[in-house]
Amino acid sequence: MILNLSFLGLVVALLLYIYREGRAYAKILLAIFYFLTSVFGIVHDVTSTPRSEFMISLFAVNFSPLYFLMGPVFFLFVKVIIGRERLVQKDWLHVVVAALFFVNILPHLFSSFDEKLILAHKIAEHSEALYDAKYLFIPTFIQSMIRPLFTIGYFLYTGYYLYRRCRIKNYFVTHKVSILWIALIIVLYILLNIASFLVFMNNIELQKSQQNWMSPMMLQVCFDIKYWVYSLQNLSILFIPYVLFSPQYKKKKHSTGRSQGELVMSTFAPPVKRAVVSTAYEVPFFRLEEIGHQIAKYCVDEPYLRSRFSLSMIAEDTKIPYYQLSYYFNNHLGVSFNDWKNELRVKHIITLIQSGKAQQNTLEALAHSSGFLSRSNFVKAFKYNTGKTPSEYLKDMKSGI
Repeated sequence: MILNLSFLGLVVALLLYIYREGRAYAKILLAIFYFLTSVFGIVHDVTSTPRSEFMISLFAVNFSPLYFLMGPVFFLFVKVIIGRERLVQKDWLHVVVAALFFVNILPHLFSSFDEKLILAHKIAEHSEALYDAKYLFIPTFIQSMIRPLFTIGYFLYTGYYLYRRCRIKNYFVTHKVSILWIALIIVLYILLNIASFLVFMNNIELQKSQQNWMSPMMLQVCFDIKYWVYSLQNLSILFIPYVLFSPQYKKKKHSTGRSQGELVMSTFAPPVKRAVVSTAYEVPFFRLEEIGHQIAKYCVDEPYLRSRFSLSMIAEDTKIPYYQLSYYFNNHLGVSFNDWKNELRVKHIITLIQSGKAQQNTLEALAHSSGFLSRSNFVKAFKYNTGKTPSEYLKDMKSGI
């Protein structure tokens, strides 16, 4: 049963990777997480149930370092989705423990296949023979004890991070379904690793005193948890189709010097006015990330400089539903569409002023070419984004202030 669910998990991982939007790091990380958990399920099934010695020799021990990536990868997924934080160079530190255990199993990896078959024969007769594998400095006993504790710690920290971010940004109100699904995965893997640790401790006691530490009923519950975890993890995502399937991105890549980060409200002097959050509908984080990439590509040609530029125009040109665009600006960026549009126009005008265009054209002419239809709207938007009127800004620039 676990083997079949694990293969389903591999299919889910493939779908997540195929139906991603450009460099959608969140979906890539989630795909990696599903791949890792599926490999874990396959290895568990191969080593704990009667299988061919050839299969055991292929899967036993060889993939054990991957177990130490499940927690870190899921945390990074939550960091990108919930925290809206970029992956940075120091995030590589999350793989240090996995790298350490990879080095630890090098003696087994480089052992001959005949030696691996001998070990597989022992494992087929008794699963505890897995502890006889060759390691560099950390024995299997210690590794088997550290793995569930390490993973529990990571998922507990991920849960704390999720709670803290939701409390700060009030995401639970606006993204309830996504948050609950992520929380479900956290709870499931905490339970799974608690069960694994209890079974491990029971096996240790069984070796010492020839008696089970836990009752037969408790042991059965621990074994059943594995089935529930893999079932809920792989089946629950099938009921959230926007996670797996999203509009296909255009394969044509656009070259641009602008990054997506430049297409949101920048750090101008006045504080940003937060838009009113609507909870009438929800657009999941997965889709919001994709919308951000689509808008970034769309804005390469500076369509916001058109005088009649509107949310309806974006919806028509990009094929993004109007309600999703409205939700993206008001709830995700926390800014109204008009403020976002005017900020980009003001940034464009400032670029023209700094390049000397203001000496050849009046400020009104620059404003009109940037999409502003009236002088009053131009002055109001300029002052809101810079804290100065256009004339004051030009005067200060000339005086070197």
